[in-house]
Amino acid sequence: MFLQGGVNMQVFKTFMKILKTKLTSAILYFVIFMVIAVLMADIAKDDNGYEDYKMSISVIDRDNSAESKRLQDFIFSGNKKVELADDEDEVIDAVYYGRSNYVLYINKGFGDKINAGDFDGLFENFKMPSSYGGQLFESRLDGYLSSVKAYMTAGESTENAMELAQTAVSQQVKAELKNFNNKGGTGMPAIFGYYFQYLAYVMLSMLIVTLCPVILTLNRKGVRERTMCSSLTSANYSRQTALGASILVFSIWLLFMIVAIIWGKTLSVKFWLACLNSLVYIIAAAGIAMIIAQFDLSDNGITAISNIIGLGMSFLCGVFVPQELLTGGVLAVGRLFPAYWYTKANNMLFGMSGGVFSTKEYLICIGIEALFAIAFFAVAALLVKQKREGDVNSLA
Repeated sequence: MFLQGGVNMQVFKTFMKILKTKLTSAILYFVIFMVIAVLMADIAKDDNGYEDYKMSISVIDRDNSAESKRLQDFIFSGNKKVELADDEDEVIDAVYYGRSNYVLYINKGFGDKINAGDFDGLFENFKMPSSYGGQLFESRLDGYLSSVKAYMTAGESTENAMELAQTAVSQQVKAELKNFNNKGGTGMPAIFGYYFQYLAYVMLSMLIVTLCPVILTLNRKGVRERTMCSSLTSANYSRQTALGASILVFSIWLLFMIVAIIWGKTLSVKFWLACLNSLVYIIAAAGIAMIIAQFDLSDNGITAISNIIGLGMSFLCGVFVPQELLTGGVLAVGRLFPAYWYTKANNMLFGMSGGVFSTKEYLICIGIEALFAIAFFAVAALLVKQKREGDVNSLA
């Protein structure tokens, strides 16, 4: 039998009593996460439906010609203007934090090229790689330039051609753009993509601040020594501890899945694949928490470790910063952690960060996360064994 009745359930009961005193931190993480999720959903609602899509555009004019000024007149006739300096750090920050959706660099020599009928190599740009709005803007810009070229071929001057092209484009029937970002390319609201992505940080942090203190309390020297002297076997002690930990892990996971299901309304196959991805990941996260719990840490120490590991993995693995924006070196380090593979699978499922779904790639990610979980629990088991051998030697 997995457990024996009566007094032999004492370890499990003690586990649950200690857990009740440690739930405050977990509840705080959950509340903060849900507040952020609701705010993100509210922002996403503003982009719903079909509309003449206006973006926040930044133009960095390196030509400063009459032609480049006319181009800007066209661009900002249908978009919001965001002033940015020609500074790489400022541009990256503006795009990443959403202040500017698209940064267009007008290359030096733009005016001369246009006058010569050369429409190649006019621009550079910086945008979020998975931005559908960016693709729409580029499509409109290409249409405008094609019109300019057509008018010039018909004999119009550059100035007249640019004016006529702007008028022609402005008089077109307003394109009805469905905000694809609201569906994430999957038939599900894109908020789900971010919801599941940030779970990589939240679930790990919640486990560390709840599971670790409980295991640490049970592992205190006096408690361990009394257990060794009692009739309770080490195997039964481990099974009861594992039962308590499993209930905690599954409860945290189930809580977030229930919220997602209630919120979701329309649930596709990919949604359930995201649930599976999060389940495998939280098991790996539990393995990390079990390793940490084998070291003699204070509550403040556990909180510090939670922040270091949770935030560190999130930044290295693409949870907080899209994987497409991370350098090769950072990604190489990120691959050493389960959060990287969790995020990669999530990107594929929700079409985020340029991800395209592939069943094979998804299963590879799930498999690697599972291998991480096995490795973490193996290390935790080894540490537990070493502690018990030390206890036996001290009692001998």
